[in-house]
Amino acid sequence: MLLRAVLAAVLLAALGSTHAEMFSYSNPLPFAYESQGKVRTEVRDPCIIHDGDRYYAIFTMWPFANRDDKHLGDVDMGSSPGIRMYSSPDLATWRDDGWLVKSSALPADCPYKHQFWAPEIHRCNGKFYLIFTASNWQAKELSLQEGYYAFIGVADTVTGPYQHITKVPDGPCDTTLFTDERGEFYLAMPRRDILVQKVDLSRLDQGVITRTGPELKVVTSADDQTGATSPDYLEGPWVERIGTRYCMLYAELYTHDGYWTGVAYADSPLGPYIKDPERKVFFGGHLAVFDGPDGRKWVSYRRERANEGRGLLCVDALDIDGLGRIRGSDTFKQQVTVSVAK
Repeated sequence: MLLRAVLAAVLLAALGSTHAEMFSYSNPLPFAYESQGKVRTEVRDPCIIHDGDRYYAIFTMWPFANRDDKHLGDVDMGSSPGIRMYSSPDLATWRDDGWLVKSSALPADCPYKHQFWAPEIHRCNGKFYLIFTASNWQAKELSLQEGYYAFIGVADTVTGPYQHITKVPDGPCDTTLFTDERGEFYLAMPRRDILVQKVDLSRLDQGVITRTGPELKVVTSADDQTGATSPDYLEGPWVERIGTRYCMLYAELYTHDGYWTGVAYADSPLGPYIKDPERKVFFGGHLAVFDGPDGRKWVSYRRERANEGRGLLCVDALDIDGLGRIRGSDTFKQQVTVSVAK
């Protein structure tokens, strides 16, 4: 009798294991937000981070504007209103989790009062780091440094509050943050090409960020490695350590061929980085990598194909081929189902 009971329990466990939990999604994701009194669906530079049982999204909010004298009388002087977070358990039903940074709540002389471009959140060493590009459009009148720069803040939880928001010295637009296997910090910075440099954040709570060591040009817009047509410039880098390699995804703008993602690989955070011979790996750019429900690396991105959902929020898994190279996929308007990783 006991043996029968044991065998029955084993059989039930085996049958139960065949019913894996599934996760389904379809691009574009059903996502909308409010900005300047209207419901918007277009995003730029979306970044999703998976923490616990939810996916958290931030992005450049409409209006996607530079300083324009004609709009200085508008709400927030015509700037993006700030960085607002949304979250979802399934990438389909979204909840407004409130402002991480809000322009109208900041003092007039705040150096990060306007723009709020390309916000990202990175989980590093048990904390969450928010990095974004911003400026103050009254810098000249307020005797502040003019131009837009990268800023970094830190929080204990993904939803914030993000504190000690500090300017990266001469950190250009679209600067991103990553760590090596020891937890040391690096910046990847686009200046038409992509440069990498170590950065010390140990005094961030004192409002001090120190770039250390050499600034190395690791990926160039000139395509000497692959012999393909060179893009006009590179921007929007993201560095993800996959296995033992550092995979740098970056956006390439071609005058006559649109906005693409390229990839370069390195065994060290400072390089050398070798470009993927495919060059144009994925149509669309300025991706962010996150942990998908199936245990693979996924990307969040803005759809770029004209007349096919351009500007809408999409996600897809990163495929890795037999040579260990990243390959993009396009599942627009397809129902995709994957097994949830245990």
